[in-house]
Amino acid sequence: MIISRITSGLGNQLFQYAVARHLALKNKTTLYLDLSYYKYQYETDTPRAFKLGHFSAPYRILQKSPLQYVSKATKLLPNRSMPPFFLFLKEKHFHFDEDVLRAQAQCITLDGFWQSEAYFQESADTIRRELMLVDAPSPEFNHYQQQIHATSMPVSIHIRRGDYVNHPEFSKTFGFVGLAYYEQAIRQLTGKIKNPQFFVFSDDQEWVRQNLSLPDNSVFVKNTGPDADVADLVLMSQCRHHIIANSSFSWWGAWLNPNPNKLVISPKQWYKNKPTWNTKDLLPSTWLAL
Repeated sequence: MIISRITSGLGNQLFQYAVARHLALKNKTTLYLDLSYYKYQYETDTPRAFKLGHFSAPYRILQKSPLQYVSKATKLLPNRSMPPFFLFLKEKHFHFDEDVLRAQAQCITLDGFWQSEAYFQESADTIRRELMLVDAPSPEFNHYQQQIHATSMPVSIHIRRGDYVNHPEFSKTFGFVGLAYYEQAIRQLTGKIKNPQFFVFSDDQEWVRQNLSLPDNSVFVKNTGPDADVADLVLMSQCRHHIIANSSFSWWGAWLNPNPNKLVISPKQWYKNKPTWNTKDLLPSTWLAL
């Protein structure tokens, strides 16, 4: 069995799910998600909720299974592992670790963020197919979905400010990627794509309206309710091309788009203050980094 410790927001949850789902497929075993993180709130994190339940992805919840006690028992073992029965894999560094995909044990527990397509590329088609919505996550979702499908060249653009500007930790680690990036990305995209129509996703729409020059036909997407983030991410994925932020959230909005000819423009500098983190495996090779 594979156990994945799920933490943080929707984008990180998807990375943590995807690597574990690939290992479960590869080893022909069952996937369990450990949701202990969501029992508490953390001063260093933006408050988050578990959101993968909106998708038809196959998994079981560890807390609803006797296996929870097996997982707890491994904490009493040296390094929390006892091969070949139990193997605890803690993420060693930010870039891709090929040893993870070679791991073998009867019970493998994953603890990390695993932010690279390389961890699940072999199962990409299956993961995309399984991450289908089981319900409309917001009252506005169907309206925007119809609007995107009726547009000949829909392009998502994600501008994340919010905690990247106001949170004492995230503003230092990530930080708003900057207006110049978006201006350059729009120039690049409009030079390559004819007649794009932008669908704007942002947690600070008023700032975007006042500071970023966009065509008059741009659509500012505003989903409401507790699962507006799920609605935003899925609607991003239904656009044809993408301009993303330095955010795992819009990374997944672009990655879930199955179009092999999509243009995805991304910030080259993902972190503002993580000089020792090697991000070479973060962006798929076909994406354009500025």
